[in-house]
Amino acid sequence: MGHHRPRRLRAAVVGVFSLALTCVAPALALGRSDAVDLALLPVGQAASYFDLTMQPGETRSLEVEISNNGDGEITARTYAADVYTIINGGFGGRLRDEPATGTTRWLDYPSDLLELAAGDRSYRSFSVTVPPERGPGEYITSLILENEVPIEAEGIVGADQVVRQAVGVLVTIPGERSPHLEIGLASHSVVAGRSVVAVAVENSGNVRLKPLVDLELFDSDGDQVSQARVQMDSFYAVTDTSVEVPLAALLLPGEYSIRFTMEDATQGSRATGTIPLFVAAPLVAAASDGLVPSLTEVNQDADDQLPLLLAGLFAAVALGAVAAWFLLPRRRAPERPFSS
Repeated sequence: MGHHRPRRLRAAVVGVFSLALTCVAPALALGRSDAVDLALLPVGQAASYFDLTMQPGETRSLEVEISNNGDGEITARTYAADVYTIINGGFGGRLRDEPATGTTRWLDYPSDLLELAAGDRSYRSFSVTVPPERGPGEYITSLILENEVPIEAEGIVGADQVVRQAVGVLVTIPGERSPHLEIGLASHSVVAGRSVVAVAVENSGNVRLKPLVDLELFDSDGDQVSQARVQMDSFYAVTDTSVEVPLAALLLPGEYSIRFTMEDATQGSRATGTIPLFVAAPLVAAASDGLVPSLTEVNQDADDQLPLLLAGLFAAVALGAVAAWFLLPRRRAPERPFSS
């Protein structure tokens, strides 16, 4: 029976190697993005987006430039898409299959497929109509241009890519500005073996903001565990997102509280509150994007980490025992001659 062991061992090694590739694939994904060089530009605008001041009931005709600056012919899709605020602030455009809502419905910009030869440049007209009953404030949507067929990745490790170009369409209706921020619930996740603390936030006002966020984390005894400051990018009106802070270590299971303050002093909007946070055990890894690049210090004694380390060691020993059960040869029962 010994000849079965190398086969099982080989299969286990291949499985572990495949898992490792799966884990590192996002970092190593290299698509031929240089094969797509599309451009989408607003015509007759001083900024890189459409910055419009309009009245309720008004319609305006606009034009966008579409070009293929690549070396080959390409099929491109263009469409209008809702805008949302990404984690920690910033511009995000919805995908082609997501429904159009709100300001996007003000645009007469049907989705279309374009066959663009190398060096092609064309102009596409569209219109924006503000509903008669719409009140003052800022309203945003976007135009998207992207390759219709994903680019095939090179090599063994990679992911097919769609290269997107986006142009914002910002409509301002004059009148009273009403900035307003709201704070929601807090949550905890684990990314790359470290804790990430997130707080849900909402811009329920009628103008975009760029709040400065201060976050202080306390344990159940009231001792400060960590603190961070995050400067949010554009937080668009009537959108919600989250502020995420990656910590330098893993939080111990238990109850915490967050003293959270966000303020845009320029716009005169501020929100503050104390939010409960529960860190469960065992910790479950989760994926996330949009994290701030730096890690935030965690002030918890090394002795406090001992129960967590022992739990991890026990799990590793148990996993090793299961693997050994599969890999080591097992005695087979002797065969018996057939008898009636």
